Amino acid sequence: MFELKNVFKSYDTYSETSVLNDINLVIKRNQIVALMGPSGSGKTTLLNLISGIDSISSGNIYFDNQNITKLNEDELSEFRMNNIGIVFQFFNLIDDLTVIENVSLPLLIDNVNYDKVKQEANRLLISLGLEKLKDRRTNLLSGGESQRVALARALITKPSLILADEPTGNLDKENTQKTIDLLVQTCKDNETSLLMVTHDDTHINKFDVVYHLESGKIIAT
Repeated sequence: MFELKNVFKSYDTYSETSVLNDINLVIKRNQIVALMGPSGSGKTTLLNLISGIDSISSGNIYFDNQNITKLNEDELSEFRMNNIGIVFQFFNLIDDLTVIENVSLPLLIDNVNYDKVKQEANRLLISLGLEKLKDRRTNLLSGGESQRVALARALITKPSLILADEPTGNLDKENTQKTIDLLVQTCKDNETSLLMVTHDDTHINKFDVVYHLESGKIIAT
């Protein structure tokens, strides 16, 4: 379980205005959570704090009662590798690599046995309907295919939580529907929690909890 307690974030030491103000939020195991709000409300900043990419100004963030705000850089890096998967709006795939190479990369960087990596990568590609594309370079994929590859890459470390930052922002209506359905169902199948940033309220019924962020504050749940 992830829990944020009284989290503040400001980028200006001398300013009284915070990007995030007194955020209290809980993400339970296997829970599917949406984070909504207008542009500039602090949604991406909140994801960066949870992942440890950025640091809080005050407050605490816990994972299974461990205060991750107290970890040093090496400990944070290991925490991210073991517990967090990230799906970006712009996919962030490496064009010179094939689909299976992109998916395998996080585990290969972590020096996991190649045969085990290949087995897990193939399992994910099959589950996401990508097995026929595994040897294709990612610059030849459609937007929907690229997002599925990004999801497989995020899941290969078997994280506790997937953070998805506007994952359908560059997709058409049909692929948006397919991607959200796939993202939610795949996380459920892999017993992984999901926190997804979205502007689209047409799919809210697919989420267990919806948080609304406005001017750096949670205004409703």
